[in-house]
Amino acid sequence: MELKIPQSIQIEHEELHQELANALKAGGKTGEATRAVMKILQPHMAREEEFVAPALALLGPVAAGRFTPDMAAHLPRIASLRAELPRMLREHGLMVEALRNLMKAAIEEKQPGFAGVAQRLIVHAQEEEEILYPAALLVGDALKARFEKP
Repeated sequence: MELKIPQSIQIEHEELHQELANALKAGGKTGEATRAVMKILQPHMAREEEFVAPALALLGPVAAGRFTPDMAAHLPRIASLRAELPRMLREHGLMVEALRNLMKAAIEEKQPGFAGVAQRLIVHAQEEEEILYPAALLVGDALKARFEKP
């Protein structure tokens, strides 16, 4: 089964990346603060794509009770999310701090649009912690219950 990140998340990530690319091009303190955000964000998103995205790609079918045997192949990677979660949450803390610095720099340089981007990313991190990560963990639990022998 080919796994695809839910389109709504993929579009949001692409938009946020483009807006950060624009903030980087702005230069000055805003560009410098954006560079600090990207340094944390890029490896973090790679971990999300490795551990969270597969589970979210299976969320709809699992929630509907439509299990297929090939889903079991994704269980080890999804199960690794539990081990990676503390690190990912620490990264969120670092990211939020960097994003607050970006907001401050953008406001000082009279670029409120980039401050808004930083605020959206802070809310996105909160959404991941409150909804997306727990949903991914539940998918892993459902797959484990379905495919692993007791």
